[in-house]
Amino acid sequence: MFLFNNKQQILVRNLTNRHRVFQDCCAILLQFLQICIDLGRKAYLLIAQAVHNKALAGSSPASDFGEFLQLPKTSHFEIQQFDRFIMPHFSSQNISVEQNHVLMIRMDNAKIISHILKAINFKENSVFCCTKDGLKVTVEDMKSVQLNAFIEPGIFQSYVVKEEEIKFQLNLTVLLECLNVFGSSGLQSGTSPALKLYYNGHGTPVSILLEESGVITDCKIRTVHFDPVLDYDFGTSNVIGRIIMSSECLKEVFCELDSTSDCVQFSMSPDSANFRITTFGHSGTYHVDIPKASDVIESLRCTSPVSFKYKLSLMKPSIRPLGIAQKVSLRIDDTGLICFQFMIKVEDNHNCYIDFYCPADVDFEEDE
Repeated sequence: MFLFNNKQQILVRNLTNRHRVFQDCCAILLQFLQICIDLGRKAYLLIAQAVHNKALAGSSPASDFGEFLQLPKTSHFEIQQFDRFIMPHFSSQNISVEQNHVLMIRMDNAKIISHILKAINFKENSVFCCTKDGLKVTVEDMKSVQLNAFIEPGIFQSYVVKEEEIKFQLNLTVLLECLNVFGSSGLQSGTSPALKLYYNGHGTPVSILLEESGVITDCKIRTVHFDPVLDYDFGTSNVIGRIIMSSECLKEVFCELDSTSDCVQFSMSPDSANFRITTFGHSGTYHVDIPKASDVIESLRCTSPVSFKYKLSLMKPSIRPLGIAQKVSLRIDDTGLICFQFMIKVEDNHNCYIDFYCPADVDFEEDE
């Protein structure tokens, strides 16, 4: 009886040892597979960069900066993107699903698009409009104040649109949180995450893949039904006043405006030597005159005297783009509609544009 028990214990110990050896082998195999996956990612990024260097860059979207930034309306830019950007897991279904994408965007530096979208994030809901000419993101409030960000196709390493026009609405705040999942440091902070964004059509979520230093984040953002946004008809023939000036100067002026004033007035005239910005606060009327001949004004064209007032609270969303723009174009049409277009320089000498629209304060005009 004693001998049987002893043999049984030896058998149990042998089985336990074999189980431990099997576990150790599995652990080594998993480590080996992880090393292979990491090497595959690095090899892919190197190949993708080589493909990008051979790709042809497209032309920029249309701009409102006149002859200085007059750009063609169409772009034939299209780069064939890789079948796989990042493989978070092994699945043959991913390859078949990729063929259903109507929109596929890839860029090496996600901070660029995050930087632009943050400047227009004054309301949560945003409408994305994607065409061959580029990406347009619109945020508006009360069907009056509107901000539009234009991102040209050449900024992306791959930009594929399979339909003439693709539109969807999503929560811009949630999108920015996803884009900044690795941190919200600036464009000059060294490493930046690579981005892949794709969309399969109406009713499907927007999928985002971010990769930085081998760490992968997969996000899906639900899209919702949206009402059409305003399409401001800002024809050149209706513009009666136009200025191209330094955005830094205009930002300083806006920061010094009297906060007790309910409105701000913009005035210019062919006979005046200054561009005037006026507020009407508790302590009195406050004027800021910027000479036409100063270095901060690049050009000023005025066909007739212009003087319109705007609610200061509605003008506040225009301050954030001023902080990242190099130049700003200010236009006013004969109805008092004002448009700021901000020119923002990004990598590889590309430009992005943000348009801000605000109607004149009719109540103040009628009181006069």
